[in-house]
Amino acid sequence: MADSSYCIKVVCRVRPLNGKEKAAGNSFVVGFPTTNVVTVGNKTFQYDSVLRHDSTQEQVYTATAQPLVKDVLSGYNATIFAYGQTSSGKTHTMEGDLDDVNTRGIIPRIIYDLFDQIYEMDSNLEFHIKVSYFELYMEKVRDLLDITKVNLPIHENKQKVPYVKGVTERFVTIPEEVLATIEEGKSNRHVSVTNMNAHSSRSHAIFLISIKQVHKETQKTLTGKLFLVDLAGSEKVEKTNAQGLTLDEAKTINKSLLALSNVISKLSEGSKSHIPYRDSKLTRVLQESLGGNARTTLIICCSPSGSNESETKGTLLFGERAKMIKNKVEVNIELTAEEWRKRYERQKEECDKLKALIQVYTKELTRWRAGDAVPIDEQFPIKAPSSLPVDSASLTTATPTQPLEQGGGASSISALSAKEFEAERSKLYQQLDDKDEEIHQQTQKVEALSLSLKEMNLLLETSQEETMKLQEQMSSVERELVHSQEEVQEVMQALEELATSYDSKDTQIKELTNENEAMITENNVLKASIDAKDREINELMEGLKSDDKRRRLLLGNLCRDMGEMGDILGTKQEEKLISLNNSDDLSEGDYSNLRSYFSNIRIEARSLVEQRNILEESEREARQHADTSLKELNSCRLKYSDLKTQSDLLKVSVEEVREEKEELEKALIELNEQLLGLRGKERESLTAAQHDRKTELEQEILKEELQKKQLMYQEEVLALRDEIKNKELLIIQLQEQQVHQELAQQSLQDELIQLQLQREEYASLSNRYALKQKVDQDYSGLMDTKSEMSKLDSLKRSLYEKLKTRLKNKGISPERQETKFLEENLEELSRVHKKTLSSFSEVQRDLLKHQSLLEVKSNRVKELETLLKETRLAADKEYRKLIEEKDQMKINFLSKLKERDRIGFTRRQGPTIVRPVSRPQGGAESRSVASVGGSREALLAVAGVNIVGTSKRSPLLDSGSGAGGNGNETGGE
Repeated sequence: MADSSYCIKVVCRVRPLNGKEKAAGNSFVVGFPTTNVVTVGNKTFQYDSVLRHDSTQEQVYTATAQPLVKDVLSGYNATIFAYGQTSSGKTHTMEGDLDDVNTRGIIPRIIYDLFDQIYEMDSNLEFHIKVSYFELYMEKVRDLLDITKVNLPIHENKQKVPYVKGVTERFVTIPEEVLATIEEGKSNRHVSVTNMNAHSSRSHAIFLISIKQVHKETQKTLTGKLFLVDLAGSEKVEKTNAQGLTLDEAKTINKSLLALSNVISKLSEGSKSHIPYRDSKLTRVLQESLGGNARTTLIICCSPSGSNESETKGTLLFGERAKMIKNKVEVNIELTAEEWRKRYERQKEECDKLKALIQVYTKELTRWRAGDAVPIDEQFPIKAPSSLPVDSASLTTATPTQPLEQGGGASSISALSAKEFEAERSKLYQQLDDKDEEIHQQTQKVEALSLSLKEMNLLLETSQEETMKLQEQMSSVERELVHSQEEVQEVMQALEELATSYDSKDTQIKELTNENEAMITENNVLKASIDAKDREINELMEGLKSDDKRRRLLLGNLCRDMGEMGDILGTKQEEKLISLNNSDDLSEGDYSNLRSYFSNIRIEARSLVEQRNILEESEREARQHADTSLKELNSCRLKYSDLKTQSDLLKVSVEEVREEKEELEKALIELNEQLLGLRGKERESLTAAQHDRKTELEQEILKEELQKKQLMYQEEVLALRDEIKNKELLIIQLQEQQVHQELAQQSLQDELIQLQLQREEYASLSNRYALKQKVDQDYSGLMDTKSEMSKLDSLKRSLYEKLKTRLKNKGISPERQETKFLEENLEELSRVHKKTLSSFSEVQRDLLKHQSLLEVKSNRVKELETLLKETRLAADKEYRKLIEEKDQMKINFLSKLKERDRIGFTRRQGPTIVRPVSRPQGGAESRSVASVGGSREALLAVAGVNIVGTSKRSPLLDSGSGAGGNGNETGGE
């Protein structure tokens, strides 16, 4: 239970040359002098173990993962992860072929080994084993066991241990269930094809096994976690030839691996500076494995090919740095009440001893402060007794009073500032977690809206298909209607032939009048039958009247549709249409009113066409005007850029003139110094008078030259300043012209938008005009049908009248069979007519109904599209806002760190007192217990182990259980 330092174990594995490398003739550049040393070129690297290119999967497992099985079952956390460039064999090392015993990787082997050792343990132990599988794809945590969970947030529990919130957890009881879970996750993982690897992993995969064991008698609880990490390989785009989405994935992978390298570099330095775990979600998840509470094994996978020599050296250097990291490992144990009581008594006893020691030191200190000299034999030894766990550095004595007081003040200030800093840091981390949660919720909303949009698109497609089917049905009904009209025409022809035959028979009836007079008595007998026939004829007449009513109803519907069409086109013909609808019989004036109404609609349509032509002309002129303004704006921009370059050249020339002036001034100073030296020499040889005269002449000459040069420089500077001012004025004018051109362009764009709106309005009007033309065609067909029906009606009435008159005048007719035949034909004709009208009206009603439904659906789709656009804009805005807040929080956090480092640097100037920071690990963990039935229970009973498991999806990966037990403490950073 005591804390212990554990260096990360680094194992190097070199794969053999693949087929492409052998075909290209690449050399084998890696050497193996010993079992733990590898050489590349002239550089040598040493690790815990080196696995040659001919090593088997079993040898790899024995050297890397097998020792960690016992540690996990003893309550420690363990991590195994593979690092290396793409196509270096990481996934083969970690997973391999799950179905092949010889080529299976570390993950399936360690799973079987874990269960084998569990079966051999004490029968009083109860195990809870749960697994989870997730990947880091494009800097998003994605659940591989539930693909609907995308972009899961990373939070911290009470012990500051990161965990993935909301990831799926499954309780398992046998190794086969674990392997099935791995297969399910592998099928959901992102894999792509590159030039270097046909199955390149595009994400970092993490498989977590959590094992909790409880002793039934003592209730002692141990928790061990095993992280199995398969990192995606670093890539060079020039080698993989990645494009599109694969290129974006490669960028994200390299960025996260760079963050991992930075974290390992900071940890290998051993300094207490800030470790950038939050730069990437990969380092955030692996925070406990890198410098935390875990026994970590790193497998660096290398390529032996000469074409990958630089990447291989980088991987080996990464392993060297990682080997220097020390983790603080402890057992994750939950103490019972009795153990807590024993620990409390032990700590209380140590505190009593320390209090007694403090009293002795205090007495001696008061004597020193009072000025008494304490003899050596009465002085208490500085080192504490071996039985007391007291730090010797904390028991130093100090004779003067003032330094001790100052030291105590500095200690309190440092402790206070450290507490404030820790509180501020935890607050900022909490804010970052909250922002991540908000971003996760917004992305879920956007995805839900996109799904609803897809559903609406599918619904729209189905409605369009239904509309097409209805149109086909409508066309078939129209064809049937044409066929029925042809049949009606044939019946009409037959009736006309019958009429001619009746005319010929009329002559025969006149010839037989004498015979009819003789048969009056028989006529009286047959009157009853004639009356029956009259009743039947009356019934037929009532049927014809009902047909007339239906015809009027159809005409009324047509008039109502025409009224709605007039409302759409803005014509005021509603009263006339209502009067036509209410009238029983249509006169010639009514038909003329309808014709005038349709002519008005045609006139309005022509006016709309003329308006469209005018709008197109205005739009064309506006586009030409916009093109000319754009050309002028581009020319002004070119002039502005030329003038800007000229002004830059002038500024450069001014700087050169200034430099020349400075050089001349320096030369003048040097000449003055030389002159002074010459004067000193001449003073020794010349007399005082000659010397004075000569100096005066030289001074005058130098003054004149200096004045000339100053005037010349001033003139040049003034000229350059004037030229610069002119150029600046010209630039300002061009900028104003550019602003005017931009305003003009904006106005032209507004006009163009208005023209586009007018064009859309014209398109809607043209659609309405097309609808009106279709209605006209339907109306003309209906009028033709009406005229035919009126002809048929008149012919039918004339036939009935002739029959009535002949029957009344002449009594019994020998043409009774022909009369029955005519009546049957008439009934059949009326039935066909009724059926045709009813089918036509039903088709019209269905068409109107489906048109209204289609319009409602299209409006709903438009509303959803606008809502989706608004939601996306709001989400993008909120996302940008969150990113800005996050960046601001990072800036504030870095400023706090710099302030703390500055304060710490000033405090290190004097004496310091370091107080260790306790970090309790652990927490309560859910206990889901279920029975295991069947042969599985019998197998575990024979093994003497009680493993409890259920299939459960938990919302938290590690919400309660941390990296250690409740009673453990680790040293501060």
